[in-house]
Amino acid sequence: MPIMKVTVLGATGTIGRFIVQHLRESGHEVVAASRSSGVDAVTGAGLDTALAGADVVVDCLNIESMNTVKALEFFTTTAGNVCAAARGAGVGRIICVSIAGATDPAVNRGYGYYRGKAAQEHAYRSSGLPLTIVHSTQWFELVAVIMRRVTLGPVAFVPTMRMAPVAAESVARLVADEVTRRHDGAEVRVVAIRGPEVATAAEVARRVIAARGSIGGRRPRMILEAPLLGKAFAGDGLIPPDATVDEVTLDRWLSGGAHRPVDNLGDVPGRE
Repeated sequence: MPIMKVTVLGATGTIGRFIVQHLRESGHEVVAASRSSGVDAVTGAGLDTALAGADVVVDCLNIESMNTVKALEFFTTTAGNVCAAARGAGVGRIICVSIAGATDPAVNRGYGYYRGKAAQEHAYRSSGLPLTIVHSTQWFELVAVIMRRVTLGPVAFVPTMRMAPVAAESVARLVADEVTRRHDGAEVRVVAIRGPEVATAAEVARRVIAARGSIGGRRPRMILEAPLLGKAFAGDGLIPPDATVDEVTLDRWLSGGAHRPVDNLGDVPGRE
């Protein structure tokens, strides 16, 4: 396996940390880029230095906002700056970590964050640069983030989100595999990954609470759900029809038997 130089943008987030770990364990040279390391993809500061000599750049940048305008501005601006820096540095391939269903208008119509991810994908596709897009279903880790936002006292009111949740580390492993995969020129390659079980976010939360007593630092006694985000979210809009099906079930993930142990679901940040 060739040793690659890889720049990971958003390296301090949940998925970014796992990607950096997997790449380093495989012997690759990794530049873990984030604002804390002086790299700001919004302004472009530090990007040229971070991408210098890189064979591949992995974009797993995130913004914690549901606002459509903010999400669109963030993802289009960062993708544009990354493309310009990658072109100038002669980077061989960009890997964009995205979300299954984000480009479907029925899914992203009322969900600002997904609109932003759709715009990000469009910006990268339009660049003409060699590109791989990784469509991930929602991570197990995301359910804790959702529950923190929708729980008030003993009651949680959760939008119906039908998903095939997957371990974030499994997504990171797929991304790491894509780094060293042989590609044909400027092709746009799209891969997807999902978990082995289908459930709503509320159903996943109930199982986590049954196993651990809490989720995201919350202990709701009643979890209600309704299709507040539309039919696509409540149906199969978030589940990719053609995807790698990961082997890690929720029970196995909770036990820490498949990946690195998960200490506390409440300490896991959202996408970054």
